[in-house]
Amino acid sequence: MDAINERFSPDYGEARRRFRAATADVEHGSIPVVGDLTIDWAWIGRADAPRVLVYTSGVHGVEGFGGGAAQLETLSLPATDVATLYVHAVNPYGWANLRRVNENNVDLNRNFEPDGGYVGAAPAYAALDPMLNPPTPPGGLDTFWLQAGWAVLAQGYGALKNAVVSGQYTFPKGLFYGGTAIEVGPAAVLALLVERLSGRERVVHVDWHSALGRYGGRTLLLEGKVPPAELARIKSALGEDVRTWDPSDPQGYLILGGMTAAVMTRLPGVRYDGLTCEFGTLSNLAVLARLRAENRLHHWGAPTADHPAKLGMREAFAPIDSAWQAQVLVHARELHAGCLRLLAS
Repeated sequence: MDAINERFSPDYGEARRRFRAATADVEHGSIPVVGDLTIDWAWIGRADAPRVLVYTSGVHGVEGFGGGAAQLETLSLPATDVATLYVHAVNPYGWANLRRVNENNVDLNRNFEPDGGYVGAAPAYAALDPMLNPPTPPGGLDTFWLQAGWAVLAQGYGALKNAVVSGQYTFPKGLFYGGTAIEVGPAAVLALLVERLSGRERVVHVDWHSALGRYGGRTLLLEGKVPPAELARIKSALGEDVRTWDPSDPQGYLILGGMTAAVMTRLPGVRYDGLTCEFGTLSNLAVLARLRAENRLHHWGAPTADHPAKLGMREAFAPIDSAWQAQVLVHARELHAGCLRLLAS
């Protein structure tokens, strides 16, 4: 229990304090984003190291509870000679306000310069927008589950999932909105990563997330089209649960404007493995229902930290459950060991 309490912070402010304390004796810095909220980073190891391990957290705000705890756990492990870059709270506004998006309602993992620009939405998303983003506060009679069930029957679960979560650039108050241009936080983080990682021989990058997959489980999603032999090499280091962003996979889907894809394209000549690590919580539709409720509260209601919609966000993305939290720390330790093996391969 002590380890859990030391790693899982009650809020963004305490998480930042703990991260800064854990990295006070190494090279570190802060990037102001909005108000007194910052993206903090730290570098451990040789400045000219040919191989670098990268950990990022909090791209999706509220998901920073698990990702930040995972970062603190890896920082507590015995030191190695591997250079490591930590980026803490890519979306501090979302974390501080129990939102997945930033202060402009932008989903930052759909904001890193998507192919084709910041335009459009899947036709299926446009058709579902009245269901996904009703202009009323949460509460009262709600037929979401009935409507969602009908949509799944009509379109098929896979097609519906990809239409909804891939990213859209038409409905600024909607879910999975990617914005009209790169936001301040993503632009600063991208600049930091490119500056620090360009010219390296080898980079392994883990971006911590939560909600996808079975409760307490781990899902690893690998960026890019990976040849079978390369995927086998990665699995030998990290485990058989590694998969690619395949929209036909039950846990996979297309992403427009994702961070690891943007980083990969900006590091020519670098052997880069970008991994999204998801800590599973609720079912996909249950998570969507909670996202929808919180979004309605933000735009059309009176948000308070103890509102049921906010508590639902914690349940969906960062359960206050010691068993779930303990599993996050186990996954962090195991993945850290696997990433060291992968960097050496």
